[in-house]
Amino acid sequence: MITINILNDNRPSGNLGSEHGLSWLIEKDGERILFDTGPSDIILRNARKMNIDLEDVNTIVLSHGHYDHGNGLIHLGREGGKKRKLICHPEVFTGKYHKGNHVYIGLPLSRGEVVSRFELLETREPLQVMEDIFFLGEIPRLNDFESKKTSFEKKDGADDFMPDDSGIAIRTLKGLIIITGCGHAGICNTIAHAVKITGENRIVAAMGGFHLKEDDRQTKGVVDCFIRMGVENAFPSHCTELPALARFYAYYKNNFVRSGDVYRFED
Repeated sequence: MITINILNDNRPSGNLGSEHGLSWLIEKDGERILFDTGPSDIILRNARKMNIDLEDVNTIVLSHGHYDHGNGLIHLGREGGKKRKLICHPEVFTGKYHKGNHVYIGLPLSRGEVVSRFELLETREPLQVMEDIFFLGEIPRLNDFESKKTSFEKKDGADDFMPDDSGIAIRTLKGLIIITGCGHAGICNTIAHAVKITGENRIVAAMGGFHLKEDDRQTKGVVDCFIRMGVENAFPSHCTELPALARFYAYYKNNFVRSGDVYRFED
């Protein structure tokens, strides 16, 4: 059984809090992988309410270098002793800013500070994290409707198309579960890359932030792509806003993803 615990997403449930950001805990065969760390210590508070001990987590995968996915690193690092493994693309540490106001939205820790607290593993290439679970590495931007514009910039003001954006693919007997943090590389590009890496073209579920804001050409293209690729279940969350969610709901009848939700899939 594969279990995905939503430690933080943009919407709350029950007595759990939520903040703008994402952190999901993946469990398989007694092993735990923390995918993103959210915007604050909220994942620690929510984990306690969910009776989850994050001390048991020895591997963290960072989807990209934005604060709402990486600020929780401050609360998870260990000085000395056995450090947690942190897997990410090397460009997560480049300066990241919003266009227009040039507000910093990158990670709270420098690369040097991360090295002092974590066992850092940087890779642009796909990496097998554990049996049947893969970090996707740098995702090729191949289709004509995703990742064509950006609201982010680098320190020098140049466009930042987020080459560090990545995700996770989990291979099951029924097909792939694909998880993204924000989908800046394009969720369909991400799925295509996961299929190429794993050799599995059946898609059980695509989950996470899809970075779709409107019911526009891109969102319609993504839903059409999902249908064409045979994606069985879609769970868009975090940075996927209501007009885009409505487009997905029309086909997938998906519920909102909320802090405290738990998803289970046969492996």
